[in-house]
Amino acid sequence: MSLSGRIFVGLGAGIFTGLFFGELVADLKLVGDVFVKLLQITVLPYIVVSLIAGFGRMHMDQARRLAVRGTAALLVIWALALIIIFVAPLAFPDLDTASFFGSPQAQDVEKPDLYELYLPANIFYSLSNNLVPAVVFFSILVGVALISVEDKSGVLPIFDGLADAMSKINAAIVKLTPYGIFAIAAAAAGTMTVEEVGRVQVYLVTYISLALLVTFWIFPGLVSALSGIPFREVLGTFRDALVTAFATGNQFVVLPQIAENCKQLLRRHNLHSDEAESAVDIIVPVSFNFPSLGKLLVLLFVLFAAWFTDTDLGATERLELAFNGLFSLFGSINVAVPYLLDHLRIPADMFQLFLVTGIVVGRFGAMLAALHIIVLSVIGTLALCGRIQLRSRALLHYGIISAVALFLLVLVLRTYFMLFVPDPPPREQVLTDIQLMEKRVPASVSATLPEASATRLAGTRLDHILREGVLQVGYRPSNLPCSFLTSGGELVGFDVEMAHILAEDLGVQLQFVPFEFDSLGSMLASGQVDLAMSCIASLPDRYAYASFSRPYLDLTLAFVVPDHEREVFSDFALLREREDLTIAMVSTHYYASRVRRLLPEANIVYLEAAEDFFNGADQGADGLLLSAEEGAAYSYRYPRYSVARAQGGAIQLPAAYAVPKGDVEMMEFVSNWIDLKRKDGTVDQLYEYWMMGGAAKPREPRWSIIRNVLGWVE
Repeated sequence: MSLSGRIFVGLGAGIFTGLFFGELVADLKLVGDVFVKLLQITVLPYIVVSLIAGFGRMHMDQARRLAVRGTAALLVIWALALIIIFVAPLAFPDLDTASFFGSPQAQDVEKPDLYELYLPANIFYSLSNNLVPAVVFFSILVGVALISVEDKSGVLPIFDGLADAMSKINAAIVKLTPYGIFAIAAAAAGTMTVEEVGRVQVYLVTYISLALLVTFWIFPGLVSALSGIPFREVLGTFRDALVTAFATGNQFVVLPQIAENCKQLLRRHNLHSDEAESAVDIIVPVSFNFPSLGKLLVLLFVLFAAWFTDTDLGATERLELAFNGLFSLFGSINVAVPYLLDHLRIPADMFQLFLVTGIVVGRFGAMLAALHIIVLSVIGTLALCGRIQLRSRALLHYGIISAVALFLLVLVLRTYFMLFVPDPPPREQVLTDIQLMEKRVPASVSATLPEASATRLAGTRLDHILREGVLQVGYRPSNLPCSFLTSGGELVGFDVEMAHILAEDLGVQLQFVPFEFDSLGSMLASGQVDLAMSCIASLPDRYAYASFSRPYLDLTLAFVVPDHEREVFSDFALLREREDLTIAMVSTHYYASRVRRLLPEANIVYLEAAEDFFNGADQGADGLLLSAEEGAAYSYRYPRYSVARAQGGAIQLPAAYAVPKGDVEMMEFVSNWIDLKRKDGTVDQLYEYWMMGGAAKPREPRWSIIRNVLGWVE
């Protein structure tokens, strides 16, 4: 059996093992990681020695011709790829409203130091930190310098010998590929959930279909049309390298394999020469540093994100995406994608969805990146040697087949999506499935705000609760993530969970009653509620109508703003320069003076509820001042908004529970109870679940045959 055949066997066996055992084989990922690191052993040394030897064997005019013709070949590949990418979204179905996705917490993307990435101030540091562009730049400098050295007979054989040695080591390790692929596939299939794939099937199916068309016809066919080499032979020569890149999800590890395959293909067709061999040794490692097909296809995600969030992109925006996308992809994908989303004003939370899809598309991206290196190496080498065959009949035949194949792909995908992609759920169902960690006591929920009462309940409130056997808790119905009603009428949230625990500790039943801040004092005094639990900041102006327990959380004040504004709202210096700035606050005037000191030109408006900022009753506010924890939950529900934590003006505010004014016994009881729950880890556990996105994560073990079909494990 060929190597690629054994790799496919290992891949299939790994997928079956993962589906059978589920999360029990998650640790096989360690074996897969070891295998990938073994493959990487020779890559950086190979890049150094092959580039130095490749340039060193050339004359200066050959190097110039390689630069010019290699660049021309690269531009042709980019242009063809961009055309395909911008045609593919025609397959996306027409829906009344696209769905959306939100992240439960803000994500800060680390931006790399481009100087460090590309400039090898210390080549040993670049080598040890796997900074490939810097290593390539250093090697090119040394290789170009060797061109002008008159006697290279004592130097080049050393580098050629080292390159051969690296290739032999790599070939030996590649024989282990079926076993490494088995471990990687088993771990991935055992841990990946169906939900991670299902919610973005339009993008995934389009991406995979396009990747397969590009890999198995578009670019191998281009090589065949320009070289005269049969299509089957082109594809067959590089089959093992493409399969290995796909299975490992890493094109870097197959660079030596690609270089050797290129040389073998040229030899079989009498296209081999010292000049051609030098060109291959240069193009293979250099092409790794340019945006590849795998990176360019990331632009398809940006187009999908625009469709997914109903963001209209006109012709100008698409041209900007092509231009900015191409140049931003010289760096990290994880930097380029957030930048492109922001630039086109697409909800930034889509980046989290991009990270999820990377689990699947990353392997196809690696295969496409390997294909890019192959195509550029073969076409660039033939261009340098003057062996490109511009035959009009072959090119016309290739163009017609490619256009028809792309048209049929778009037509079939669009038909499939229109038939099988359901309409997205309405916005109010985004948080429908979120549940309490545990319902501890019977609870009734009133959705109607009671009429204000002027009576005052006599005696201490704690005695009243124990005597009646009912704890009446005030809540705000739309105060994510502390207390809110789902579309199914279920009351959930951090403080709802805490209320259940308090009622359980007291041994009483539980009743939830909605409140507004204007009437909270009278409701507490009259006994309509015994305490209010809804992430209430214990600010001085609120002590006029209630007393407060000791804080149970320290919340951080932040702005909730449209996605494309979050960079501005993260810097008070930029905010001060902004004209006609309006800041919204909810129910309290306490922070108005602080905001006016920091932003003296800003207008301040007051909202009754945070929800008003998102439903059109924002009074013209540009940003909402809210706790970062609450803001993160709202940005989950309203993905066009993000949380911006302003640098140089961070404010913390204590969240506490409101009790009847002057009831010292109740205040001390609740405070001591909070201390108990902080010390036994309850508060931290609930914070992780409700504030840090745990509620949005599946809590059931992933489906597997051994657990869900055979029932052999719990």
